[in-house]
Amino acid sequence: MAENSDKKGGNPAKMPRGPLGDARPDAGTGDDRTGGGQAPEKVEDRPMVSTVKPEDYPHQQ
Repeated sequence: MAENSDKKGGNPAKMPRGPLGDARPDAGTGDDRTGGGQAPEKVEDRPMVSTVKPEDYPHQQ
């Protein structure tokens, strides 16, 4: 079985668990490993990766 320690200092063994052993999504406390993430960008602010034009698909003969 996996070791119950985290290299960054979090302690998954103390996280609230559901009846099947899975982490409960409604548990707001106990997980000190999250909280430093960036907020997602709005769709309008995301860069265009690629745009398809009719010239990209020449007419098939």
